[in-house]
Amino acid sequence: MKNIMEDTGFTVEQALDEADWLAEDSNERMTHEEVFRTLKSRVTIPFTLHGIEENLTVEYTQGTDPREIGYDALQGFPIDKICCTGYPVMHGYFEHMNATGYRRSCGFIQFVERIENYGENRELSVDVSDENLEKGNPYFAYGYPAEIFDAPCCNLAGCRHLKWTAYTYLVDLPSRMNSNKLKFLGGYSWGYEEDENGPQRILPLEILTENDWEKHATEKGILKVFPI
Repeated sequence: MKNIMEDTGFTVEQALDEADWLAEDSNERMTHEEVFRTLKSRVTIPFTLHGIEENLTVEYTQGTDPREIGYDALQGFPIDKICCTGYPVMHGYFEHMNATGYRRSCGFIQFVERIENYGENRELSVDVSDENLEKGNPYFAYGYPAEIFDAPCCNLAGCRHLKWTAYTYLVDLPSRMNSNKLKFLGGYSWGYEEDENGPQRILPLEILTENDWEKHATEKGILKVFPI
């Protein structure tokens, strides 16, 4: 609990009050433990890139302002929807990098899992456009260094209940620095559940392992294109 207090700025008493309020407001769909984990909105993930120790910062919060999120910048997106609030907002970035120049190169590959109607249907996809995927580009983002932002909402697409989970992986891009091999650096999962009444709960942010990466990358055939 101490780390959660430090990350949110709540005192123990304030956090308990917040947990009680959220549990009551969500019809007790969230346990106190789930609320505490959701309140922990900022984590740091250590990793090593080209022999240099680095840290990825991930901010994970609940969206409250459609315009601040940037929905109004998306052509045709109905920003007046009340249901656009209450969904998760994720931002992964580097506050500082020890590496310089080309050594800062990295990217993000994100998989999205849809579990519809409590398990009636499951689908895992690479979170990029079909056009990019057909061209052999599975990257949600890449750069020197890369940065990632995502704020999904209202994705029922006709089903009664949806569990939407993102598996977000930071990777070392294939290049002459690593014998042209795609390499896992770090990862985390996050997401939400929703039904016809809107978002029901935000999933806790969980740290992922290289085994998780290999499982998802193998399922979607990423490793056939980019060997590790």
